[in-house]
Amino acid sequence: MGNIHVKPGLLNGGEDGPRLLPGKDNNRFLAVIDWIVILLAFPAVFSLVAEYGFYLTSDQTSLIQILDLGILWIFAVCGFIRILLISDKTGYLKSHWSDVLILFLISMLLFFPVNIAAIMQSFIPGLVPKVIAKISIVLTQVLLILALVPPALRYSQRLMSFNVQPAALIIMSFLLFIFLGTLFLLLPKATLNGSISVIDALFMSTSAVCVTGLVVVDTAKDLTMFGQTVIMILMQLGGLGIMTMTTFFAYMVGSGSGLKEYATLQTLLGEESLGRIRSTIFQVALFAFSFEVLGAWILFEQFDRYSFASAPDRLFFAIFHSVSAFCNAGFSLWSENLMAPGVQNDMLILSVIMVLIVLGGLGFPVIANINAIVAHRFRRRFFSMISDEPVVENLHSPDVVQKERLRERRVRLGLHSKLVLMTTGVLLVTGTLGIYLLEVHRTLEGLPVTEQVFASLFHSVSARTAGFNTLDIGHFTMPTLFFIIVLMWIGASPGSTGGGIKTSTLAVAVLNILAIVSGRNRIEIFRKQIAQVTVTKAFSTVILSIFYISCALFILLVTENLPFEQLLFEVVSAVGTVGLSTGITPALSMTGKCVIIVSMFIGRIGMLAVLGAVIRQRSYGRYSYTEENVMIS
Repeated sequence: MGNIHVKPGLLNGGEDGPRLLPGKDNNRFLAVIDWIVILLAFPAVFSLVAEYGFYLTSDQTSLIQILDLGILWIFAVCGFIRILLISDKTGYLKSHWSDVLILFLISMLLFFPVNIAAIMQSFIPGLVPKVIAKISIVLTQVLLILALVPPALRYSQRLMSFNVQPAALIIMSFLLFIFLGTLFLLLPKATLNGSISVIDALFMSTSAVCVTGLVVVDTAKDLTMFGQTVIMILMQLGGLGIMTMTTFFAYMVGSGSGLKEYATLQTLLGEESLGRIRSTIFQVALFAFSFEVLGAWILFEQFDRYSFASAPDRLFFAIFHSVSAFCNAGFSLWSENLMAPGVQNDMLILSVIMVLIVLGGLGFPVIANINAIVAHRFRRRFFSMISDEPVVENLHSPDVVQKERLRERRVRLGLHSKLVLMTTGVLLVTGTLGIYLLEVHRTLEGLPVTEQVFASLFHSVSARTAGFNTLDIGHFTMPTLFFIIVLMWIGASPGSTGGGIKTSTLAVAVLNILAIVSGRNRIEIFRKQIAQVTVTKAFSTVILSIFYISCALFILLVTENLPFEQLLFEVVSAVGTVGLSTGITPALSMTGKCVIIVSMFIGRIGMLAVLGAVIRQRSYGRYSYTEENVMIS
């Protein structure tokens, strides 16, 4: 054998260490295999897009299926050759277990199709060959997608290592998926009539990625199941954060992350410690998927009373609305949103959606904090159950047994969590009372008192970020519209799936005003002092938000012949990524739609983040000039 050379490989940017390859020839051969896998992505994507995005003849469909099998055969051959040539096979199997698992599944489908068909018939008696053939085709397409996932994720990890600011990287990732979503919605099979304008496709894609919910086409009537699935995937990516999802699944397939990616995710998730980013990502994904699955299950059971064509349709409805609720997107598969007959007064369905909205809008840092508290108390309770001696509550006690059992300090709610929970509670109560008092003799008139209060609570929750509605927003009075505009402008909490200036920003701004009028030069709450940089960011966010809303509203007043209050409502709904509308969205001109598109994007990313990505940051020396007062008022 020749000398041993070190070569990381083209698709292994996320490996823990270099790959050891015996000999130059093997190195070159493995490099060729890497390139073949990369090139396989193009015909694979072409095949999937053609199959699901276009109306094909039977001959064209047969050719596509042959192409799928050919790609799987090439992928399998490349996979086996790679394993044979790798010197450190054990290390490769550990770091690329997902690739090996997918290779095993592909091999089973290619080499033992008859056995797989027999297994299908044993589990589901009565399956005819035609159905088995369809299932085999679906399995082929699923494996084709799975085969592309690990290399695509590793390649995306390499892209994140470039010298780009975290804010710019977040912006580029959102723009990329908005562009891809637009292309998918333009495919003939995405809409029932087979056509949608570019601006409308861009609008719908932006609304989904930015989890807003404003629509220019009817999601229920104008989009096919393929188009609705595209919307749902875009909502999930945009809600949890594209980079959060990418990094989570990259870990799952055995790819690591570097400091650059951690710094970017730190900006996205609002996590203070770089060392906790990985655990935070897993908590975010675990909580999100757990809540969405639980919500979908409850909705699926509750939807049983409504007429659906089949159980799969009912399941799709349940999953779609669960994802839309947790991601605070506000998209619905009913044309009337949640004003649909039966659903409008179904308190269980509305309660599930409302809880998902609140959980998604609290913010992942708060959820992680609460989870840490629950886990800590569970450990304390567990230790007290398995031990004869009681757990000492006083953490400062010199008791040795207590110190052994409680090696970590009691986990408490952080200042951020307290502010968010306090502000959220105040806004929920205030919003419910405000909507109830303003609409009790109007849109709420004729309903039982319990339904009036419940509807007020639902719209108080939804108005701050989600965009679902059980009442016609267009029939609200002017005071109610203005009240909801304020709620939409405030929005959800930092690190959440919602938009707005955020609850913590409002809390800090109000506390700062109270500190100023009371003669204090610092903000103190819960025995903590809020950093001055936080106060500066809070007021900058408020000012920039008002400034942008004013500019966008001015443009719409010039281009649109619509009432002032409806245009203001539309702009704030877009900037707050809420999705509530008085019904004017489809009537906007192309310029108006472009303004709303930009507003949704800026509302999701944040004005400070956009400016931070555009304006080059500089490092300044540690010096300070003499202070001088400026008259303010």
